[in-house]
Amino acid sequence: MDPLEDWLEYMQPRLAGLVDFELPAGAVTLMDRSPAALARLEAELLARTAPGTDFLERVAGFLGESLLSAAGGSWTWDERRGLPVVTPDPELGLPPVCPAELVEEARLRRDGDEFGRGLRELERAVAEKQAAVPGWTPVKQPTPGLDEDPTATFDWPYLDAWLAERAAGLPAWLATYAERPELWDFSQGSLDELEAAARQRVAGPDELAAHHEFAEGASWYLGEVLRPAMRAQWCYVPGEPDGDNMFVGRPFLDQLIPDGTVAVPFLLIQVALADRGPGVLRHAYDRLT
Repeated sequence: MDPLEDWLEYMQPRLAGLVDFELPAGAVTLMDRSPAALARLEAELLARTAPGTDFLERVAGFLGESLLSAAGGSWTWDERRGLPVVTPDPELGLPPVCPAELVEEARLRRDGDEFGRGLRELERAVAEKQAAVPGWTPVKQPTPGLDEDPTATFDWPYLDAWLAERAAGLPAWLATYAERPELWDFSQGSLDELEAAARQRVAGPDELAAHHEFAEGASWYLGEVLRPAMRAQWCYVPGEPDGDNMFVGRPFLDQLIPDGTVAVPFLLIQVALADRGPGVLRHAYDRLT
């Protein structure tokens, strides 16, 4: 996969992992792009004497999304650096900003305001442009899984609410159903934890629907592991689930390309409950991606 595509496709799980597993509860939310959120994030960065590579990457992703929200533009790939960079709206005439380098600069300066300075510089440029061109506003290229894509199909209110509810409720869901929540990191390997949780709680495939809260959270988690790897989009067809059309009434993933792959996470979990062999969901991941 192209490195920029890989960076973008894993952005939502990357930031969800930061918010749900790396930061104190309530420190920031997935879509909080405020200066206060950046200040709290930088404080957490500086509090760690030896932050891991995954944490630094997640912080850079969150910082980059915050800068894009202020100045528009898009993620691009800097071949010289070998890193993703933020390229502000072309109308601003600004050079790209490398969030990973800002993260390292923050660790060197240790004054707690490196992220804030970067954000304010872009906000000043936007304000100057708006003073010169009244009514102008920066345009941000949508990031998969984080921003609403105006070209997307299947934009059902139920799906929007379902996705938001499941993302927000993940910590509570893990506290209820996961024996080792620290291993639920949206990786392929974490599917073994999901598989074990399903088999421990649900006797068989026909009983899954009766465990509504577990099934909904498990389906969302499985879908969020698969979605970036499949380069797919969540879709939903309204109606009551039945045996005639597996896509009705349950959120599913669709690559939205000719002959693209489609997956219904709820049904994949049912397959794992019916098979009972090891690694059923990991094998499904391999097959779908």
